[in-house]
Amino acid sequence: MNEQDSSREIEIESVERISKDLTNFHEGDSLLQNPAVIYLVSLGSKSSRATMSSFLNIIAKMIGFNSLHDCNWASIKRHHVQMIIEMLKNSNKSPATINTYLSALKGVALEAWSLQQIDSDTLQRIKAVKSVKGSRIPKGRALQENEIRALMESCTGDKSAKGARDTALISVLIGCGLRRSEIVSIDIEHIITQEKAFKVMGKGNKERYAFMPDSVWNNVLSWIDNYRGEGSGPLFQRIRKNEDITNGRLTSQAILYILEQRRIKSGIAKCAPHDLRRTFATILINDGEDIMTVKDSLGHADISTTQKYIKQGHDKMKKAAERFSGL
Repeated sequence: MNEQDSSREIEIESVERISKDLTNFHEGDSLLQNPAVIYLVSLGSKSSRATMSSFLNIIAKMIGFNSLHDCNWASIKRHHVQMIIEMLKNSNKSPATINTYLSALKGVALEAWSLQQIDSDTLQRIKAVKSVKGSRIPKGRALQENEIRALMESCTGDKSAKGARDTALISVLIGCGLRRSEIVSIDIEHIITQEKAFKVMGKGNKERYAFMPDSVWNNVLSWIDNYRGEGSGPLFQRIRKNEDITNGRLTSQAILYILEQRRIKSGIAKCAPHDLRRTFATILINDGEDIMTVKDSLGHADISTTQKYIKQGHDKMKKAAERFSGL
């Protein structure tokens, strides 16, 4: 038996064992008695709720249920959590991803305790499960100068309303380093004119200013003055055929689609909206800004998160290897 078959057999045995242990679920239970639902409602942002909802649905299916809504969370014990972690390890999930699953499970356990579905001893045992150690090389990349130029030209060369909107939108992605969820939430009322800044609501319900470089400011003003207008509502709006600018707010998925279309037109390599955020961080560091300023500009709570965005260390190691003369 090879290693993959062995891991698969362990996973199947774990699923069967957990499923046998969780026998007390009743389908008529109220939604408001579901600790997973209560946990998701408690999260500060839509993106966090979407992520954790996806993870909890995966966990529910791993242990034999259809979704987080019919899973018997109140019967999960410490050894179930530990087996779920082992199953995730066997699936080659990264330590950071596994720890996010663990955080979700601990959050659900806390809500189950608040609902008096588990006792304090069970909660403390689950909370005592240790995080997985280790790290992986971060995915994603920072764009090069020629790629940024080509991407912007794919927008500025388009003299339509969509061209103006996308010029402003991609300028904000690169020049302010905002998350997709932050950009789609910006209303025109969130522009602080005297500061040339946006008032942004980030993760953890934390508000901050995102200051715009002059080039970004000019692109945003051009979109507003020539097409959007100064009426209330979302800054970045959906545009139908024949230049029909609606008052509908762009979605996070729409930003993904817009960037992909502009990327294809520009001829640059594959990139995601988050890569433009990494590009912003890398440019700031290369311009000599200190990492604490970069951290605050990105809206990170922990500086270790900021360090993952910065490509500078990678480049230094590469140059050191190129200079090496010991052999």
